[in-house]
Amino acid sequence: MTSKPSTSYGHEMTNQKERKPPQPQVKVPSNLRESRQLKEGHVEDNNEDIAYFNIKVIYPALFFTILSLTAFTIAVCGSLYTDYKPPRWLLKRGFGVKYGSSIFHCNSTVKIRWNDMPSVLNMFEVNVVGNVLFRIAVCLPMVVRIFLVSVWRKVLYMEYEDGLNFLYKACNDLIPILTAVEVFALALFSIITLHMDFPHVNRFCKVVFVITAVTNVFMISIVSFAHGRTATKKIETFAIAVKLVCCVSFCYTAPQFFQQHVGTLIYPLCHSYVPRAQALTEYVMIASYGLFHLTTLIDIRDVSFMCYPRTCSGECEPLHPDNFQKGGKFEHCRAYEYNQRRILNM
Repeated sequence: MTSKPSTSYGHEMTNQKERKPPQPQVKVPSNLRESRQLKEGHVEDNNEDIAYFNIKVIYPALFFTILSLTAFTIAVCGSLYTDYKPPRWLLKRGFGVKYGSSIFHCNSTVKIRWNDMPSVLNMFEVNVVGNVLFRIAVCLPMVVRIFLVSVWRKVLYMEYEDGLNFLYKACNDLIPILTAVEVFALALFSIITLHMDFPHVNRFCKVVFVITAVTNVFMISIVSFAHGRTATKKIETFAIAVKLVCCVSFCYTAPQFFQQHVGTLIYPLCHSYVPRAQALTEYVMIASYGLFHLTTLIDIRDVSFMCYPRTCSGECEPLHPDNFQKGGKFEHCRAYEYNQRRILNM
């Protein structure tokens, strides 16, 4: 009678020894939000301490942005200061217009009404100071604008990794190309004037600019809105909201203004004044275009350019993406997995 409990107790002890505690398993994130939660508390080491130099991309971008905005502001103010508004009787009779060191005769049957306002682009055509500064404002940041868009494209690819559909990839790949065409068209019609150069080339560049600019702004807004669904910071949401508002405003005003603007270029351009509605449309278009592209600074605010003594990984061998895949030698260097192994002592 006493041997049975003893045998049962020994059997239970044997089962307890055979049963091992379950090993913790690494949880693989199923979406971007879950991945960020698993990485919380651990940031991959980017070896900033051994970098030759480490500079945020936003600093040179801000420098060229301020330089461009300053040149554009001075161009507008200088053109307003030197702009000449001829009286009505002198328009038909004709008068001499001075453009730098050149003087040309101009007459026009297009009257200036009492409520007409100066057009910014027309002022740059008839005022040499405004035209020169407009070229500086447009041409200096050309390469920077293309570079920032390329950086933003790469950031979005890294953010979404393989979870991109065909439409998103197509828009993301077309944006740098459209930006390059847009920037070059803008630079060309700022350099090629109506009076001194080739009027037809000027008109063609303006048509190319408005088509590519509207398409580019629309595509950037689509990609930004898709990316904004996973935005975690208020400043990112603010940038996307500004993009959407400016996109609607620019896509509505730009075709209207350039249709009227290019249509009036067939007449001799003797002054910068246009009907009030056309001028206000131009002002809204310029403000929307500038504000839209200023939000790019928010998108790339955390991007840094770093140069290392040997490799970006800090190892004594070149950084190879396959090393960080499942089964690679640096498999556990993935932030979400490394963080869980560190917490669970795996």
